[in-house]
Amino acid sequence: MKRDLLEQLQNWKTHPLRYPLVLRGARQVGKSWLVDEFGKSFEHIVKLNLEKDKAAATLFTETINIPALIQKIRYYTETPIEPGKTLLFIDEIQESENALRTLRYFKEDFPQLHVIAAGSLLDFVIEKIGMPVGRVQFLHLYPLSFAEFLTAINRDDLRTMLLDENPTGVIHDKLLEFVKLYSLTGGMPAVVSAWLDYENAYYCQEIQDTIIHTYQQDFNKYARSAQIEYVTTLFERIPDQLGKKFKYSEVDEHISIHHLKQALQLLRKAGIAYYCYHSSAQGLPLGASKNYKKFKVFFFDIGLAQRILGTQIKDWVIQSALPQHNGAMAEQFVAQQLIAHSNPTAPAELSYWHREARNSNAEVDFLIIKNGKIIPIEVKSGIKGKYRSLQLFLDYHPQSPFGVIISSGEYRERMDGYFSFPFYSLESLLSVNLEEIKQE
Repeated sequence: MKRDLLEQLQNWKTHPLRYPLVLRGARQVGKSWLVDEFGKSFEHIVKLNLEKDKAAATLFTETINIPALIQKIRYYTETPIEPGKTLLFIDEIQESENALRTLRYFKEDFPQLHVIAAGSLLDFVIEKIGMPVGRVQFLHLYPLSFAEFLTAINRDDLRTMLLDENPTGVIHDKLLEFVKLYSLTGGMPAVVSAWLDYENAYYCQEIQDTIIHTYQQDFNKYARSAQIEYVTTLFERIPDQLGKKFKYSEVDEHISIHHLKQALQLLRKAGIAYYCYHSSAQGLPLGASKNYKKFKVFFFDIGLAQRILGTQIKDWVIQSALPQHNGAMAEQFVAQQLIAHSNPTAPAELSYWHREARNSNAEVDFLIIKNGKIIPIEVKSGIKGKYRSLQLFLDYHPQSPFGVIISSGEYRERMDGYFSFPFYSLESLLSVNLEEIKQE
């Protein structure tokens, strides 16, 4: 399996202004595997797993002395630590606040050494102790994107083709079949690996069930005992509201909004839930005009979301190209790709637009920025449909040059000024230069 973030790590390795790097992401998205794979480009890799090896955690103390620490790590691991030749990988660093505090001093006291830290639920510890800006760097890792999925299943030929061509006919149909497969497996590396090894849907769903159970066990680590019930309820109910303006009352009318708000914030910090805020989209940045009271919530992985909703083995065979939960899973698919292809040095952000007026409601599913222009995106689970909301957005936002429709149809430049992209072409849409797209 190959991850796109490997290229970012290679750039970091050779950058003259390199800082210690913290790899962030939800549990089991492949952080440890990624660093292990990257570590093959060094002569030596020193790996300390502070969760599995409690003794290793004691190497980090409140008194910070980097040269002495390096010496102790060298003795403990019996591995050479040579600047430029050794990668020091501190895994599950959230288990030691002292280790996390120590990171900032590697740049000052031992800048030649390559240091990477990773861990699950890191945001909770970082929020608690703080991380000075300019002392460490961050990269965010998410479940595999659809493009990475194509590479993983040995169809990099199709991925490369999509960056230059717009397939039709049987190739288009073949890609939609892969969209269907991805929407069921999701992008969790363990599930994708199981499909690669066995092509057995039962095995994949068993792993999905295990991952879901692991996440539920994690609730004990970051939620107070009184909050676990609310976090569990939200975890199971978020997939019910995908693609809709989120309403706490639809989660459980017997739980107070206050408790659910706190629980949702915990799931966001854990990398499980992603907010998509309403923006008036009257200028850049989009975040400057977002409304914190109006938002949608998306799950971090489409395969797990489907499993929580009760997807069964028969669905792997009879289901159409994308799951039909009133178009909600189609939006989840797009949201997951937008997150996966976002700038990895900053947390992913999603935006949408809606207009609430008597007899004139309208909603555009997503907003993206291309070459300084706001581009509205409407998602359709099928091919046909009306685009009144998209047109209304363009009428009120003349600075937006055109709208984009994501559907199961083939790519085309429409006579009405819209551009239709199939689900599988999102990497192409997000990488294409705006000036290269013909504007009517």
